[in-house]
Amino acid sequence: MKAITQYQNKTPEEIVQQYKKGLRAKQGLLILILLLYVIVSIKGIWWGDDGIADVLLKLVILFVITFPINIWISWDFMSLNLILSEACDPVLYVHVMRLLEKVHKRKRTAQAIRINKAYGLVWSGQFSDALALAESQRKYKVSINYQLSLLNIRFNCYKKLNDLERAMQVKREAEVLVSSFTKASTQKNGQELLSVMDAGLALWRGDYEPFRRIEEARSARYTAKLQKVVSAVSLADVDIACGELKNAKTHLEYALQEGGTLYVVEDARRMLREIAQKE
Repeated sequence: MKAITQYQNKTPEEIVQQYKKGLRAKQGLLILILLLYVIVSIKGIWWGDDGIADVLLKLVILFVITFPINIWISWDFMSLNLILSEACDPVLYVHVMRLLEKVHKRKRTAQAIRINKAYGLVWSGQFSDALALAESQRKYKVSINYQLSLLNIRFNCYKKLNDLERAMQVKREAEVLVSSFTKASTQKNGQELLSVMDAGLALWRGDYEPFRRIEEARSARYTAKLQKVVSAVSLADVDIACGELKNAKTHLEYALQEGGTLYVVEDARRMLREIAQKE
């Protein structure tokens, strides 16, 4: 993937410097366009015969010109998520997010960075730190998608910390939230989260066949490498429990090859050693 190659073999500082350079250039372009708009509008009003219709037309033109630039800025920010989702490098991702906190001061963007950082902490195995960060963000008003993200982070952290009672409490919170959705797109995202939670609880309880059915149905829709690696390790856990060591080995070798610095890679190594002892 072309977008991820721009981050390969670079330090966190180099990635953020490259991002900041592009951000400043786009922001400068927006300021220049806005100044030109103001100058042209004032000239048209004071020295011309522009009416309200002319001013509104210029405002529409301003929006049409600047909207793609704002989308470009948002895409650059979101593309940083590829460090986690495709490069499977949560350690680098967390470092980049920490540096970005010094770049973005807008409240909404700062909240997005903190939630992203919490995700990185989860996938690097720092569950207590991720949980503390996620819990601290609950007091802020965030978008529906970020509410779902915080629920997902909290649920996974409590589960990994073996606090099933609180994990179930988070699941109930998610069910209440999802039941309040009216838009089809948010309902779909909410149901997907509940499916993830059901699968996680099934695996935690040792209900392997229900987990396998849920996970195999969901894995067909996976596109990100992170999803595929985590799914492979989870399915390998089920394979080992069911005595299907060959399948487990295939899943675990894939995770070792593609898993980068994800914490599940250490789980994969441990499980491969257990398989070797049984063979």
